[in-house]
Amino acid sequence: MTFEILPGTPGLTLDEVAHVLIPGRGRNAAGDGLTSLSAARVEVAAFLYRDAVGERGGRVVCSGYRSPVDNKGRRWTTEDAPGEFFQGLPEADAMRRNLAGFGIPPELIRVERHSVDTVTNLLRSEHEGHFGDSRPVAIVAQRAHLSRMLSIIAPRTLRRPYLGVIVPESRPESESPLTNLSSRVISAHLPTDPQRAITVATRRAESIWSLAQLLGKREYH
Repeated sequence: MTFEILPGTPGLTLDEVAHVLIPGRGRNAAGDGLTSLSAARVEVAAFLYRDAVGERGGRVVCSGYRSPVDNKGRRWTTEDAPGEFFQGLPEADAMRRNLAGFGIPPELIRVERHSVDTVTNLLRSEHEGHFGDSRPVAIVAQRAHLSRMLSIIAPRTLRRPYLGVIVPESRPESESPLTNLSSRVISAHLPTDPQRAITVATRRAESIWSLAQLLGKREYH
């Protein structure tokens, strides 16, 4: 499989990347699986890890719970998080299930199942230790969303070199200026303390999502 790269950290190449990050892009109507956009990310990430990155022994990090206005799904829990309950299946766990279907060994997959938007996807994946080391990461997403991540979000949240791998689309989606603005607001001037940064970003994301729903706008991810 040929991978189309979107530059991030200057000079970084795919040959130097050790880890793969899959940010969530929504759950299905039942809340127990992925949207087609999310599933497409998993497929590309699986081939990327198998064909280009896995030989360096890094991890595939699946990131995402659900958006703050997504209340789909039955109550769910897992042995990975004893005593903790979720509304439906978190995006990250659905991604892990799909990755297993592509033959990615479970010990190489890490699940970050608490983030609620793209900013917190990256913040939690970085600061909660899901990568396990400081080596570079490839972020897998569709072009428009990936461009926003690399230009706005990653510089404010990641503490490692990064680049993007584009997920092909039959009908490429665009993003509105309001979506870019929301990411700038959520990621602006975050506290240096990682846990406080996650808390502040989560609170901002929940407020913006709620306002967007009230105004009948598209979801901000």
